[in-house]
Formats: sequence, structure tokens, C-alpha cells
Amino acid sequence: MEMALRPKNLLIIGGGPCGLITLRNCLHHGTFTKVQLVERRDDVGGVWYQNHASNYRSRWSTPAYPGLIGNVISEFLSFSEHPFPAPPREHQPFPTLAETNAYLKEFARPFIENGHIRLSCEVTGVEEVEGGGWTVRMKDWNKGDLVLEETWDAVVIATVWFDNPHFPDVPGLRELQQQQHNKVQHAINWTGPDDDHKGKCVLVIGNANSANEMAAQLAPVAQTPIYRSTRRISVFPSLPDTRIQDIGPVSRYTTTNNDKITAHVQDGTAIENIDIVLFGTGYYPHVPYLRVLRPDPDPQTHARTLVPLTSRTTVPTRIPSLHNQILYAYNPTLAFIGAPTSFIPFTLADLTSTWLSLAWSGLIQIPPTPKARLVYEQSRLRTLAEQRSESDNPSNLINFHFLGRYEMEYARGLREDVVRANEGLDRVLARWDDEQDERRFAMYATKMESLFVSAGVERLMPIDDNAT
Repeated sequence: MEMALRPKNLLIIGGGPCGLITLRNCLHHGTFTKVQLVERRDDVGGVWYQNHASNYRSRWSTPAYPGLIGNVISEFLSFSEHPFPAPPREHQPFPTLAETNAYLKEFARPFIENGHIRLSCEVTGVEEVEGGGWTVRMKDWNKGDLVLEETWDAVVIATVWFDNPHFPDVPGLRELQQQQHNKVQHAINWTGPDDDHKGKCVLVIGNANSANEMAAQLAPVAQTPIYRSTRRISVFPSLPDTRIQDIGPVSRYTTTNNDKITAHVQDGTAIENIDIVLFGTGYYPHVPYLRVLRPDPDPQTHARTLVPLTSRTTVPTRIPSLHNQILYAYNPTLAFIGAPTSFIPFTLADLTSTWLSLAWSGLIQIPPTPKARLVYEQSRLRTLAEQRSESDNPSNLINFHFLGRYEMEYARGLREDVVRANEGLDRVLARWDDEQDERRFAMYATKMESLFVSAGVERLMPIDDNAT
């Protein structure tokens, strides 16, 4: 026996790519009476938000910075039935921040015009209601900071990751953040090298895209070498640069009397006289404004009190109790789009939000009990434990929400559900087949080649035209 869900009024929180495609898919494929999206900024974009005023600084940081060139080709930035324009540059098939922002704004424009999107509305609280529904509180910045309170049958949260910078748990770091917070920085606030970095000794932590790009941008400006601390050889594309010196993991931080930082490396060496430590160490999933009813009543009062669902201390790190990484198992009228991390997040969000729109329309059946809906999480936790046991030094990429080699199996399962419910979507959605995966994998060689071309270095390999 399975369960059918049919909420009628639903609210989507977050106007980034995940929220926007969820809005479109719920309107086009669902059977809802009312669908709205709220976004706290004055425009859509999320991570890809861009304000062109030279003196503008949003109250909310974003990992995107001026001049950013992405790492995903336009095929995988295209929502179904809305292709992303190919960038008009030879040998540079990766869209820029400005181009991605323009695509999202154009995609959202009709939904803004017809009232499905409310801008400058910041959600400050979402609370589960005993008996059904969700109370949502928000500040309407269009009207000062007027506080609104609304009730919705169902809520989609599309603001899972990028407000929550992750810092590794290293002795001395917390003290450093408290005593010299301006010397400890994170990629979430990165806007490119500036006067604060000129001639300074900088240590960059991490070896994924953000850390590699920040180190490369600092090389012409800061004191050299730029130190880059990594736990393993990077698999992310970056050009070799003699001005960047790789060191091992930092085991401890200390400070000196002249307010300089010393990084003690695991191999016993120490990097002294550091001015700035810059972290490109990613983000963790957390929704601080969300509270749910305790699944089990208090044994004394028999009341179900409101408690946070997410926490920085959840182990393993994750949004807990999710069926298929989408639906909250104890109350499946709460959903998350964008919880699973992917190298092609636009494409995956298109699929997961299509699945959600059909599930909430009663066209895809879900397991009938919380226990049955928790089976996915339990299975995923077992798989994750097995993966992490394969290495003495497992990568942070081996986590609950990064599916890695299991992503294709996960996506194909959702796609099969969707096509069974609506055969016409077979022609619309990305195929999630081996040919698609080959094109995705080819992006890394293409990105490396584009970096050489941009740097004016002779090309090492031909660009694969099929990858664009």
C-alpha cells in the first residue's frame, strides 16, 4: 500500500535555480490551486545573483564573484524546454556569472509578471502546524520590514547550502576567528583580490574549484608563494602555477605577538608570518528558520513540541529524515529541492522538482508510513559508511548528499517514476543515459583546455565539439 499526496496551496522558498525550476514544474505539471515563490533579494538568481550597481553590497553573501566563469557547459545549465544560449566565444564554452544570471532572469520574467514570484520577501520562520499545514513568517522589505504570517498546505525549501560556510575543525581556528576575524575569510565573501591582499602572505585552504580559482587570482597580487593546503591531489581543473605552493593539511593554528598567523602542517613543517587564511572548504546543509514537530510526543506532557530539523552538528552531515533526498519522511508536505549536490545541479533540480510536482499531485505514489519513507535514508547511510571505510583519509565529497557514482542510478529511478506518471515527459527531460554521462565527464578536459586558451598557452588537446 502506498500514499497519495494532494496539497493545493504551496510555497517555494528561494529564487535561485532550484526554486525557479520548482516553480515552473509545479505550475506546468502539478494540479495545484496556488503556487508562489518568495525570494529575499530584490531579484532572482540565488548563487548566481548579480547587481550591476558598482557600490551595491547585498546583505546576503553569495559564492559567485564578479568575472566568474563557470565549470558547467550550457547543456547542463538548460532547464527542460528552455535551452541556455551557447556562449559566443570560441574555445570557451563555459558561461559566465553574467550570462547565467541573465538566463535565470529571463526564465523568471513571466512568473514575476504574473505574480507567482514575490521579491524582497525574507522568510524568517517556517513551523509545522499540528493537524496539517505550515506557518510561514517573513519580512516584506518592499514595505520596510513589515512582518507577514501566512499558512500553506505545503512548503518547498530551496535554500539548503550556500548560506552556511564550512570551516574545518582544526585546533586554534576558532580562537583565530574570534581574535582576528578579518584575517580568516571564506569563499562565500570572495569578490576577487583587493588592496587587503596586496603584498600579503596568504594561505588558501582547499583544493576544489573555489580554492583553486582564489589561489590563481591571488598569484599576481599577493606575496608569493601563495600557499595552498590540500589533503590530496586535486581532481578539479586548474593550471599549474609556480607562484602557488601546495602544502599538506594544517593540524593547528597559532598567532604571534605581531598578529601574524602560523599554520602547523601535519608533516611537521610550519608556515609562519601568514596575514590571511582563505577557506575554499565548501558549505554545509542547514535551514535555521525551519522547525518541525517532534515525531514522538513528549512522554510526560504528550505534546509534540517544535524543534529544529537541521543542525551543523548532525552526523553524518545532512538534512535528516528525507525520502529520496526530497520529502521529509514524518510530514511529506515539506520538501527540499537542491539537497543532493551534483556536478550538474540545474539538470538534477529539474528532474527532482518534476518528480515532486507529480508526487504532490497524487500521480506518483510514495510509501505510506514514516518508517517506510525512512528506508531510503537508512540505505544511503549504510552505503556512505561503506564508501568512507574504503579510505583512511576519505574526501569530503564522500558525504550523504553528494551521490557521486550513485547519482545516475538515483536519477534514473526518479525519471522512471516521472515517465510512468506522464509519458510525455520522456521527450522533455534530460535522458540520464550513458551518452549524457560521457558529455558531463568530458567537461573536465574541456575546462582544462579553456583555461590554457584563456591564459594564452598553446592548446594541449582539441576541444570536443560534442561537449558543448
